[in-house]
Amino acid sequence: MTDNDISIRAITDIKGCFSFQAVVRQVWEAKEIDILPAHALITIAKNGGLVLGAYAPDGPPESDGMVGIALGWPGLMQGQDGRPILKHCSHQVGVMPGWRGKGIGFHLKLAQRQAVIAQGATELATWTYDPLQRVNAAFNIHRLGATSNTYMRDVYGKLDDAHNAGMPTDRLQVDWSLTSARVKTALAPKRQCRTWNLDEMEVLHSQPAVGVRRPGMKDLRLEGAPVAVPIPDSVIALRERDMQVLLEWRLFLRSVFEQAFAAGYVLIDCTELPHKEWCYIMTRPLQK
Repeated sequence: MTDNDISIRAITDIKGCFSFQAVVRQVWEAKEIDILPAHALITIAKNGGLVLGAYAPDGPPESDGMVGIALGWPGLMQGQDGRPILKHCSHQVGVMPGWRGKGIGFHLKLAQRQAVIAQGATELATWTYDPLQRVNAAFNIHRLGATSNTYMRDVYGKLDDAHNAGMPTDRLQVDWSLTSARVKTALAPKRQCRTWNLDEMEVLHSQPAVGVRRPGMKDLRLEGAPVAVPIPDSVIALRERDMQVLLEWRLFLRSVFEQAFAAGYVLIDCTELPHKEWCYIMTRPLQK
């Protein structure tokens, strides 16, 4: 299957909403109570929101061939002058397990970006994601060119799905400036990625342990140099092996991000550094 085999379409009928729900069940292994009702989906779709489906020729019949989804709607956030500004609130993007690694999520975000720009109401999209999820971090920050300076503790409260059970639902909110030079550069087919020099950075390291890596406890200096913050290799593996270490990572990242954001730092990259550890990169001020 190639990119050309995937079609992305706006969902505007109730049948498409049922297919959307079928995809959500597989992506998040969610309970029925946590799946958005079809009547809410169709209302969003017909009132300025975007309900998108990615379809594959060999997609499952129970979802009418739909293998990925994107959901969002217009929202408000407080601007620097205290006044509300319009944004697109991107709530969910997901791809069924059997179709991951084929660029479908990326094309869903491109379609979402194009549709929001075409609406002509805003050029800003935001969403949240779990900072423990390295794949999502690299996708959101490195591949799409989003940034973040907002950390939210336990924003969704207790969730019981396979990805969140037993952990505080801390999230990073990312800001995606759809027509900015930064985002255009990130999305370019032949983009050039920045190389980070460890000698010019404040680098936090993880600590090796039996079968896992634990977060380090080094105090942050936050003296103006870029900061590199390690990310766990696999949340899934830690869930299966040691939930206590996973909680240590949650609290470590919470402490680091809250301190750094309070000091004016902005999250601008997520990449594998020369010492072979995946890290978040924060700078002050924002470097475009």
